[in-house]
Amino acid sequence: MSNAIAKAVDADGHIMESLAEMAEYAHPAVKELCVNPQNFFRTPFPTLDGVHWPNPKTFREEFGIMGDHEGASANRKGGAEDWLEFLDKADVEYSIMYTSEGLTVGALRAIEYSIAVCQAYNDYVADRYRNVSDKLLPMALIPMQSPKDAVIELRRAVNDLKLPGAMLPSSGLPLPLGHEYYFPVYEEAARLGCVLGVHGGPNGGMGLDALDSLAASHVIHHPMGLMIACASMIHSGIFEQQPDLKVAYTEGGSAWCTIFLDRMARNAELEADMLGFDKSFEDYLTGGQILIGCEGEEPTLEHLIKRVGIEPFAFSTDYPHEVDFAAVRKQIKETKELTFMNDQQKSAFLGDNARRFFNLG
Repeated sequence: MSNAIAKAVDADGHIMESLAEMAEYAHPAVKELCVNPQNFFRTPFPTLDGVHWPNPKTFREEFGIMGDHEGASANRKGGAEDWLEFLDKADVEYSIMYTSEGLTVGALRAIEYSIAVCQAYNDYVADRYRNVSDKLLPMALIPMQSPKDAVIELRRAVNDLKLPGAMLPSSGLPLPLGHEYYFPVYEEAARLGCVLGVHGGPNGGMGLDALDSLAASHVIHHPMGLMIACASMIHSGIFEQQPDLKVAYTEGGSAWCTIFLDRMARNAELEADMLGFDKSFEDYLTGGQILIGCEGEEPTLEHLIKRVGIEPFAFSTDYPHEVDFAAVRKQIKETKELTFMNDQQKSAFLGDNARRFFNLG
């Protein structure tokens, strides 16, 4: 293993919001839900699920809902101070940080409230994370319910708050992300040179409500949301219309890409006349406009690298959600020891691809 392997960049970490802190930046209508949640309004954002719940047979009270996780510090898990200790101890240079509470922002319907909660969140994470360290890079929330207002908030987040871009919810919005209704947002993102990140998580509207197991839903809903969003955006032609648009797809691993590679190649070969589309997914993965967040030990990754190269893939920790500090250290160590990547590919995957995509220098 060479010492020349680049320092890691986390393409998908998570803020664990303190709603009490966020309340300090919020409009009174949002602040009320931060400090005084009710049964019918549990937080300022809709719930991630609302249907599936923990399994009483395996739940352990001492570990809580997130399981037996080792934090990086004695500070509040997922707060800025905890994150800085994590980056130092795990030898990670930067983290692109996504919301936890706000993954469901797409399910909101009231436009004025959507604007207010996005503004509050962005002011909060800019002050409590971005301004604390240049290594902490929160993705903004924008009110996609109203594209003209989303454009205004994206511009403010990037230019004034110095955030690297904005998250797009993988589900919840009334129209697919490839719909022309959202094109003004993509045009503005391309003009700003920032990144939009589609993030998996919510499972509403995917036909999974009838499943009686959270584990069963969990197998499907992260990659499915990314697949729907990516297919919609690709086939809308937005990447051709906006050649400077950059979109990351995270929290669904890399295996879903094999389905797209096979199915889109088949369509292009046999049914281009009928379907009206003759490009392959390989064209998009190798074109520099798409980044896939995943982990180095995913078995499918070796196959994907052989097919399309290493450039579309970037290391993601998901800290402090499904993995803890010890698991992330193990992931980085094992990635550096992989035999199907050379040192240049390991550097690209662990850090350089994300540096390039997010303009980190």
